[in-house]
Amino acid sequence: MLTEVISKHVDGSFKRHIRQKYSFVDVNRRKFLLGSSVALSTALAGCASDGTEEVEGGTRDENGGENGSGNGDTESSESADVEILDSELVIEPGSWSTDVYVEATVENSGEVPSGDIELQADWYDEDGNYLDNDNARLTSLKDGETWLARIYFLGTDAEDVDDYELEGEFDEDDYEPTEGLSLADSNMEVQADELTVEGEVENNTGEEQSYVEVVATIYDDDGNVLGDQWTNVTDLRDGETWAFDFDYSSRDVRDRAQDAADHEILVKDSAW
Repeated sequence: MLTEVISKHVDGSFKRHIRQKYSFVDVNRRKFLLGSSVALSTALAGCASDGTEEVEGGTRDENGGENGSGNGDTESSESADVEILDSELVIEPGSWSTDVYVEATVENSGEVPSGDIELQADWYDEDGNYLDNDNARLTSLKDGETWLARIYFLGTDAEDVDDYELEGEFDEDDYEPTEGLSLADSNMEVQADELTVEGEVENNTGEEQSYVEVVATIYDDDGNVLGDQWTNVTDLRDGETWAFDFDYSSRDVRDRAQDAADHEILVKDSAW
């Protein structure tokens, strides 16, 4: 059953939306919505490998994914178009606790990468009472790429969750690279359920960079985005190299470490 949503626009008017595959423009951010879904109970089993897999560097095209165009010298008429294609509520009973999360398929069918994407899941009990909400974020989704997003219920009463509503929004502006601030190399290592990314960033901009951030996006064998994580350094002097190294603590990637097959590094000079 589809549910209706009433949203107030900046001009004071109201517009009624059906929570399904739909998008509309709202100031500088675009919203997209999808309907609620019944719960799907599942028990997952498998054996983790004790071996270590190492991926030297990201094999994906830095300017637009394997099939994407990137933002390069694009015309102003080109834009990102992010949509939630489908979603489901997953309940995984465990020995000590029950994991509850929404698994959603998010696609950028536009011509250029998106900026920040944020998904929000509102949780409801079997009587339709609102419980809480949680979020999932991605720094950027390239044109033609799909994000297999997970939004975890972080509350203490997971057994009360019976339904959800999902919506999201994204920035249309992608991140512009800083000339002279570049990735020298990187590699990803997967061991059992642990995933580590390390690499080096060189500052050849001609000046000290007060803030440098790297975002590592993780892909599965099919080229789908599993999630990302970031780390940063301050006051990187001109001519110096920053060696970064971090483990994945985000559950959307950590719980699927064995599915990780590739990675890509985005270098930024701002936290925004």
